[in-house]
Amino acid sequence: MPSAAGTATDHVTRPASGPSRIWPRTAALVLLGWVLLAWDVVAAGINAAAFFGDIPSRDRYAESGAALLTALVPVALLCTIGLLSRCRYGLLLLAAPAAVVAALGADLAGRAGDPADPDPHRPFAATDLVADLTRLNWVATGALVVVLAAQVAWAVRQSGRRPDPQA
Repeated sequence: MPSAAGTATDHVTRPASGPSRIWPRTAALVLLGWVLLAWDVVAAGINAAAFFGDIPSRDRYAESGAALLTALVPVALLCTIGLLSRCRYGLLLLAAPAAVVAALGADLAGRAGDPADPDPHRPFAATDLVADLTRLNWVATGALVVVLAAQVAWAVRQSGRRPDPQA
């Protein structure tokens, strides 16, 4: 029968400098990306839906397509943050749906609107990329740029490689 003192030292502890687990970071990044993509798909779907047989205008199609296309910017930043955090194959769970959303966004951005509208075939404009539906994507992009800059600064500080102030 082991003594009480012997049972306390039987467990194995991981050293402080040992490898950390990557999957929680990957799961958090993928979940955050999925939530953002899902929100954009639902918002664009409602915006471009043909309720009661009504054909959406060209502006609604362009705005919905722009929302889906601008969702790729924060998703790309999430993937970059994941790669810098040593996440690898789990990011494919985020990149694959992003490719589908990009195809859907390009399709919506290219659709013609209601023929009764004044300009049902107007071209996709740069102003469509800053429409109301894209606001969440740009806020997420700004926040993720700050996170990415902090992560890069931390990595540079940890590596000991600092730029030469004399150069």
